[in-house]
Amino acid sequence: MNPAVIYQTDFPRLKDADTVGAALQRMLDDRVYDLPVVDAKGRLVGMFKLDRLYASLLPKAALIGYGIPDLAFLSDTLGQLREKMREIESHAVHEFVVKPTHVIHPDSSPLEIVLLLHQGANNIPVVDREDGRLVGMVSARDLLAALQAEDGQ
Repeated sequence: MNPAVIYQTDFPRLKDADTVGAALQRMLDDRVYDLPVVDAKGRLVGMFKLDRLYASLLPKAALIGYGIPDLAFLSDTLGQLREKMREIESHAVHEFVVKPTHVIHPDSSPLEIVLLLHQGANNIPVVDREDGRLVGMVSARDLLAALQAEDGQ
């Protein structure tokens, strides 16, 4: 990583037409919990996040209200959850995309990145201001590596 650049330019991403099944395999292979999704021109569409996918497996009643509901009365087994997952694996990832809470730009200040990560952001897309293309991703790990890097590395 270039020490002047905190974000990664070589990172996994999905195309908006990719299937959920392919996305899940990519997440397992790359050990990530969310992936940026781009259109045919490389513009950021949003983020494919595991929590959004998990929400599709839950009963609607579990998603409304406050706190953690008691789901002990439901009897969904792991096998039944797998069946639900198989039903959505052929869907396009764009059906599950969420707008990223935060984006930064190649010229964003390091302090802005620190603040966003401090406030709980996990992976932050780096988007070109001019054309909306996704040019990078920055994570807490990337920031830590940049902070630990020696000058000239």
